[in-house]
Amino acid sequence: MYQYKNLAVYGGTFDPIHYGHLLVAEQVYDNFSVEKILFMPAGDPPHKINREITDARHRYRMIQLAIEGNENFLISDYELKKGGKSYTADTLRYFKENRIAENLYFIIGADSLLDIFDWREPEFLLQNAYFIVAGRPGYQLKEVMLEEKYKPYLKQISFLDTIEVGYSSSRIRELLKEGKSIKYQTPDLVIEYIEEHHLYRR
Repeated sequence: MYQYKNLAVYGGTFDPIHYGHLLVAEQVYDNFSVEKILFMPAGDPPHKINREITDARHRYRMIQLAIEGNENFLISDYELKKGGKSYTADTLRYFKENRIAENLYFIIGADSLLDIFDWREPEFLLQNAYFIVAGRPGYQLKEVMLEEKYKPYLKQISFLDTIEVGYSSSRIRELLKEGKSIKYQTPDLVIEYIEEHHLYRR
C-alpha cells in the first residue's frame, strides 16, 4: 500500500524560496491530479558548483514559513539528511522502495528539461517517473520535444502553461546585498526570517 497515489515533488535549492516557486506549485496542484506538492530542498546539488549555498537549516525553515497554512503543500528533509550530492534518481528510488508514492511527478523548469539527458540515469527517471515542466521565457519546448531522444518518453512529460512571473532567487540575493527591498517577492514571514538571521547581506 502506497502512502500516496500521485505525489508531486518540487526540488530545488530554494535560496531563498519566492512567490514564483509558490505560484508554480499552486498551479501544478490545480491542474494535475496530485494529492500533495512536496517541496524538497536540495542538500548538495551537483549543478550548483560555482557558488556558496545558504545553510540547509535556513533554506528548510524559509520553505516551512512560506507554505504555512497551505494544507496541500508539504516539505521533506530527505535530501538534506542523506548527505552527498542530491541526485533525482536516488530520490526516486527512495520513494519507490519505501512505497511513499505510486506515481511520482517531478516539477522542473524548462531549462532542466533541456538538460535532463545529462542527469544521472536519465532513462531510469523517464521510465519510472513523470515530469511536469514549468515554462520559462525564451524556451520553445514544443520544438525540443520533436527531437528523437525525447520521443520514447512523450507520455512521461507534461507541460504546465504557467503564469509567467519574473521572480528569481538570484535577483533577490542581489537586491539584499545592495540593501534594497524584496517586499512582494516572497512572503513577509520569509523576509522577517532573512532579516532576523542577516541572510544574503554583505
